[in-house]
Amino acid sequence: MVDILSFVPMTLGGIIATLVNVLIIFLALVIADKVIAHNVNVKRLLIMALIAFFLAPIIGSLIAGYVAIPYIGLILPLIVWIILGELLIKEADMKTKLKVVVVAFVVYTFLSLYLTPVIISLLPF
Repeated sequence: MVDILSFVPMTLGGIIATLVNVLIIFLALVIADKVIAHNVNVKRLLIMALIAFFLAPIIGSLIAGYVAIPYIGLILPLIVWIILGELLIKEADMKTKLKVVVVAFVVYTFLSLYLTPVIISLLPF
């Protein structure tokens, strides 16, 4: 069985890094909305960023304990983002939702791989 806490940062630095990443993803979603969709509720975008950034590692750790699928660390967050996009973005058609979600997923992947470790290493606590 995989320890869930190893995938979700529980230190103060990890929580701060996660909240900074959620804010950056939220800003990327708002910018993508203004460029692509033009009418998505900002409150729903913030909820989507919060849920996806915390839910994807938890689900990934639970599935990784039972299934050995290559690239599950990239596939699962994309599935989570697509499902949340379909559930929370009500004002757009399916193609527009998918565009906004893919932009959010790319930003999420970049932040998870590159920015989070840097923020955690820079914080003194």
